[in-house]
Amino acid sequence: MIITFYLLAFTALTIGTAAIYMAIIEVFPVKWLYFHYFIRKPVNWSIFLFLIILTAVIYNQQGYFPLWSIAPLFITGLGVVLTYKMHQETAFPAVDFPEMANDFTNLPIKPDMQLAVIEYEGLTKCYPLDYVIHHHIINDRFNEKTVSLTYCAMCRSIIPFDVSDIGPLFVGSFKEANMIVADRKTKTFFQQATFQSIIGKLHPHTLVMIPFQILSWQDVKKLIPKPQVVLVSKKDFADFHLPIPGLWKKIVASEATPGLSKKHRDKTYPSRTHVIGAMDHSIKQQVVYLKSEVLSKKIVFNSENNFVLVGIGDAVNGFKIDQNKMNLNTKDGSLFDTTSGTTWDMRGKFINGSIKKDLEPLAISDEYWFSWKKYHPDSKLVRIV
Repeated sequence: MIITFYLLAFTALTIGTAAIYMAIIEVFPVKWLYFHYFIRKPVNWSIFLFLIILTAVIYNQQGYFPLWSIAPLFITGLGVVLTYKMHQETAFPAVDFPEMANDFTNLPIKPDMQLAVIEYEGLTKCYPLDYVIHHHIINDRFNEKTVSLTYCAMCRSIIPFDVSDIGPLFVGSFKEANMIVADRKTKTFFQQATFQSIIGKLHPHTLVMIPFQILSWQDVKKLIPKPQVVLVSKKDFADFHLPIPGLWKKIVASEATPGLSKKHRDKTYPSRTHVIGAMDHSIKQQVVYLKSEVLSKKIVFNSENNFVLVGIGDAVNGFKIDQNKMNLNTKDGSLFDTTSGTTWDMRGKFINGSIKKDLEPLAISDEYWFSWKKYHPDSKLVRIV
């Protein structure tokens, strides 16, 4: 009987921690994580209740409480707690439809903090990345549309999706050093980096990325009159960390990519080399640039795919243009086309000139080299001479 108690107790503990070790160890397939998401709570609660009932039966039959049952009951209870606490859905709780600040001037955002700026359906909203990283997903409304801003801390891939057709997303799991997102209605798993479904009722299904921009807070205030910014407080900007103290700082300071082994990682550049990947649907073959090279050049044209990358501060944004018809340069903190004499601000918003329209944004990703090459292996690296 004692052996049975301990076997069930350690089974509960194994299930309670499975969301972590199955995500980190490559040999476990994603489908195991998917099914674990559904069974972990009912199975562990069933084990816990069964052992409590069995303990009561033993007490009734023997007339005294079996003290040896305390340890396995405690282990089982711990397994139940970890079933909730150790899952990515709980560790990184998605935010649904956050409140916007009434007075953006009083927000505790430092000038150099970067924000994701999403302009969609006639609305522009801003989200500090140091806030988003704690939740990994922010679900918000843009008039009749629903957008999920997703941020995988491990690979720094920041991607907003139009999820109006399936509803808000949450953190479903983690695999091969990238976040797995899931929709609340069907719990279908999607690989965030590729937009593709993996398993679930909606499979096969592809998420739709919408273009966005990354700007510093000082640039946001300069370029956007009365910006709509999510309401944040100082506690929202606490240092990001994992459940084990100090572990996150050690990871980002190293070449470690938990969940993705060295043999499956491209080692052309250090893992956390920042790159700018052009992933717009208009591009036949995805291309990627070293971010440092783009920032040093300020303006980088890609005539093959008709786009331009523009460095502003420590951020890079992209626009679709025809280089044969335009010659874009920076001038007095703005973008200036010497061919037409048209001026836009650094967000691509029309100021004056003959081309009376905004520049069309390009869907790009500012992330780490290891994740870009893992999930976009056929992309072309473009070096800037």
